[in-house]
Amino acid sequence: MRHSALPVLAAAAFASYAHSATPNMREGEWEVTMKMEMPGMPMAMPPQVMQRCITKKDLADAERTLPRPQAGDSRCKATDHRMQGNTATWKMACADGTTGSGKVTYNDTTYTSTITMLQGGQPPAMTMHQNGRHLGACKKP
Repeated sequence: MRHSALPVLAAAAFASYAHSATPNMREGEWEVTMKMEMPGMPMAMPPQVMQRCITKKDLADAERTLPRPQAGDSRCKATDHRMQGNTATWKMACADGTTGSGKVTYNDTTYTSTITMLQGGQPPAMTMHQNGRHLGACKKP
């Protein structure tokens, strides 16, 4: 799997579950750290850290609450997305044959997620871990 496609795949996976319920999270500034693990890589990829303001309007549409490096990618489609309590799960399939599954759990001021992806449905799997934390009020531009 190519490096450059990974953030796009993660974005599609996270965006997909959100149609069924509102996550248990606060409005305000959020910091999200994403770390990718790929077996066979000679060295670990450094974590990516992003910040995003989540507003009341965003919370009303759960898809808008999710950190996404690139929005609007339609190459991956989610299926079987479910929200049970504070945890959402989903499966996904991409046009290039990549498949995956994900899970995210919200806890008011934090969330954790894991996405596992397989290129062409075959190992080795790539795993993405995200940890989000509420920082306080949104920063003014």
